[in-house]
Amino acid sequence: MNIFLVPYTWHRHFALGWVCAAAALLAWWAVLGVSVVSPFWTLDWDGPVFLGAVGGAVAGTSVLAEQSLFRHALWRRVLFPMLAGGLSAAVIIAGFWLWTRAVGPLLFSADGAADLADASLVALRYRLPAWLAAGFGMSLGPTAVRNGRGILTHGAGGIAAGLIGGCVWYLMGYTKSALGYSDLYYAGAFGAMAMGLSFGVLAWGIPDALYAGWLRVVTDNRHARRIPIDGLDGRARERFVGHFPVGLDLFLPAQDGVAELHVSVMVNAKQRYRARGLTLAPTVVRRFLERVDLRYDPRRSAPLETDLSSGDRILCGPPENPSVLEFLMLPKEER
Repeated sequence: MNIFLVPYTWHRHFALGWVCAAAALLAWWAVLGVSVVSPFWTLDWDGPVFLGAVGGAVAGTSVLAEQSLFRHALWRRVLFPMLAGGLSAAVIIAGFWLWTRAVGPLLFSADGAADLADASLVALRYRLPAWLAAGFGMSLGPTAVRNGRGILTHGAGGIAAGLIGGCVWYLMGYTKSALGYSDLYYAGAFGAMAMGLSFGVLAWGIPDALYAGWLRVVTDNRHARRIPIDGLDGRARERFVGHFPVGLDLFLPAQDGVAELHVSVMVNAKQRYRARGLTLAPTVVRRFLERVDLRYDPRRSAPLETDLSSGDRILCGPPENPSVLEFLMLPKEER
């Protein structure tokens, strides 16, 4: 993945999910291709091979995406995804056999245990625990490679992904379902994609630490001029805007109604951005369904502040002809 191809919008929360879904679909296609051409496993291994391949591919892809986004060394981009994928695949296969051969038979009668051992039987109550185990196993590889960071999120996201994948697989293959194709080939494809998409969305997302805030001039005077709020070091900073000729980070002409020291935008160590009004002149922050007046109030001991989100606009000067600044979140590698 390339951070330049993931804009800071709500779509970014689904970017990794679509990548993991694509990896799951490719794993399904590979298993299906081998099973059609020349399978090297018996029928009772269809389930563990399918779930192990899909879960391992999704786990490895999640780690590969992280390594690529953070621009880590090539050897880490190769080794860590392989370790995560291999570990997850091994745990998923072990979990499948643990359910079908040890735990499952204890929970059902003799007839139920026989049905559980039947590899050709499609029944949600017999197969859903295997999908849940696959989801949990899928989370262990990335968690281990990430040194236990986000273990609860990974575990809960993996189990939820297994549940969603199993339900989609069953609904798409169930002959009496109006939503399904009554085709286990399509069921496997959609179930794998659903599990990959869910895991990519729920377990690990693209962190805000890869982005930084910028101020961009929207109006004609100095149009498209932009300055960064923070740098690559992640330290707290404050940028000042006005028409004073020396010492400011962004100069805007006085004839446009901008005061000598008009507004500032700051970021703290937790990457929280705020705008601060520094003048009696009109200063307004506008966002969807909200308007914040930051004009300095002399009766207050400190200037007014408000949080900033990507896309917010700061209007400096008279309402009829203001100078407009836009706050944007861009990749930290942006220059």
